[in-house]
Amino acid sequence: MEYLIHLVAGGLLCFILLIAWIPSPSLFSWHPTLMSLAFLGFYTEAVLLFHPRFSPVSNHALRVRLHQIFQIVGAFLGLGGWLVIYKVKEDNGKPHITSWHALCGLLALILSVLQLCGGLTLIYPKVRAILPLTGSLGEVKRKHAQLGCVTLTCSLTAIGLAFWSSWFEKKQFHRIYQNVAFGAVTTVIGAVLAQVYQRRIAVSNQGS
Repeated sequence: MEYLIHLVAGGLLCFILLIAWIPSPSLFSWHPTLMSLAFLGFYTEAVLLFHPRFSPVSNHALRVRLHQIFQIVGAFLGLGGWLVIYKVKEDNGKPHITSWHALCGLLALILSVLQLCGGLTLIYPKVRAILPLTGSLGEVKRKHAQLGCVTLTCSLTAIGLAFWSSWFEKKQFHRIYQNVAFGAVTTVIGAVLAQVYQRRIAVSNQGS
């Protein structure tokens, strides 16, 4: 049961990767591939690492290191996915950011960059010392967790909305696939919200 959320996220990820390349691969195929790997793969697992039930890693120092690596890899994958869709739209003379899917995806990328910068202040005390930050270390951790919650919610919402995009409509799947996929996204978001609430937001000044 503890690994069910990983199976849900992994199953949805595999489904997206499959339909991105079958039956007709193109440059656009890299957009859902990179974005889903970034948000549904690395970003989601980076957060779930800190959940006592969902994480296979018990050592806290190792969790922090893996969290850092997953976030960095996810950021580069997300940037690559954005560059792909930018080029595709430019080549076809189409406007950018014309849907909620695109808006949520762009917002998620911007927030992920802010999260990376915020994470540096937690890992490297010298960086935190030169920045105009207020509050205790515990307060900074909670703010980092809260912003991470918003970031991942935006990114997974963008993935969920992709199943109502023209790309997915052209696949001509039955509507049940949309509902199941969005249900899977909602399940992952719920697990992430629970993890953040239990481990950071609800804890009063722990680690400060």
